[in-house]
Amino acid sequence: MKKLFALGSVLLTSVFMAGSLYAYNYSHDPSFARMMARAATIDAPDAVYYNAVGLVKMDDGMYIEIGNQMGAKRYMHKFIAANYHDATPSYIMPNLALVWKKDKAAIFLEMHIPAGGGTLMYRNIFGIGTLLTEVAGLGLPLLPSKLKASSFWIQGSMGGSFAFTEWLAVTGCVKYSMYSYEMAVGYVGLGTISKEKTSAGAFSGAGGIMITPMKELSITALYSTEVIARGTTRDLKTHYSHIDEARLPDYLLIGINIKPTETLSIQASYQLNFSNQKNYGASTPTASLVRDFAYAGVGLTTSTLITGGNTQDYKGRMNHKVGLGGELKVHKMLMLSLGLSYETQDCYPRAQIPFDPELKNIGVGLGMKIMPTDNFSIQIGGAKYTYFTDHMMLGLVKMNKSVWQGAISLTAKVM
Repeated sequence: MKKLFALGSVLLTSVFMAGSLYAYNYSHDPSFARMMARAATIDAPDAVYYNAVGLVKMDDGMYIEIGNQMGAKRYMHKFIAANYHDATPSYIMPNLALVWKKDKAAIFLEMHIPAGGGTLMYRNIFGIGTLLTEVAGLGLPLLPSKLKASSFWIQGSMGGSFAFTEWLAVTGCVKYSMYSYEMAVGYVGLGTISKEKTSAGAFSGAGGIMITPMKELSITALYSTEVIARGTTRDLKTHYSHIDEARLPDYLLIGINIKPTETLSIQASYQLNFSNQKNYGASTPTASLVRDFAYAGVGLTTSTLITGGNTQDYKGRMNHKVGLGGELKVHKMLMLSLGLSYETQDCYPRAQIPFDPELKNIGVGLGMKIMPTDNFSIQIGGAKYTYFTDHMMLGLVKMNKSVWQGAISLTAKVM
């Protein structure tokens, strides 16, 4: 029993970030899937997710938006001669927003999925070889042959925006984030030997500014504080629990919106996530040999136990995301859109978690906005993310993945 309990603890930390369809989900609603850049959105309720200060440019009234995104993925990694795959789809990634605009002010409520939203399922009757470094020395007769993990963040915000002049407006909001993670490891046909669940929550905030030097140009900047969600991890097999935490990075989001004509809008965005660059404890953690060969989670656990600190992985760097998109009104009832994005990799190869690696990627999105009436619209979007292959553990592990996304939302002016 002690060995199985230890196995659960080690495996949980080694795949702690597993189960994310997107490590950090920039697509808070379908408008991003069809354009890849919404940081300077104005004149539309979906600005609430990316550029809430842009709500002051809307017509007076009350608006509601509801939407959902779906994802199909294929995760692949190779360990020596064995190949492991996961293609578990995600059907529900909802978003909801309520906006009220009057004169120079706007207030809003919104909910979306800022990260996670997916499930991983790995099965191999001969054992999952990539778990070898995690279970070595535990005395198990066979490698575990089944791993399932799921995670999601739900974030809601409440705030307001105000325009001081035609060219200057500001926004601020309070956010609350809830995190849920569940992981099970076992043997195909024989059940699980370890099952744990983490629940956590935290408050955070954001503030931004928009400058409109001319009618055809808007420039925005928004900063969102780090989310440090604290809660409890429970071992569902042994019924033990301990205090735990999960994080979303603070970030800076900059956007530019250019309207060369009344029917064309071009948007560019840049997001800098301040992830992995801080050491919450020793800047030169101990047990470096274990950290260099095993996956990032094990190193974190080892150094935390030895130093007593709250240490983030030192083998990381800040994450950058850029996007460019265009929207063309081809008819009074129809807009067509197209976008392109690129995201860097914030995790060094030797610190990757092969079950859910963080890889640099290129995204291509397209879609449409249908406006059958002045007070109602439908957004439909789709995107394909292509990831770059990475290697770790002296080339013994090779990792790649691909993601397809589909989304739809309904927006109505109700007052």
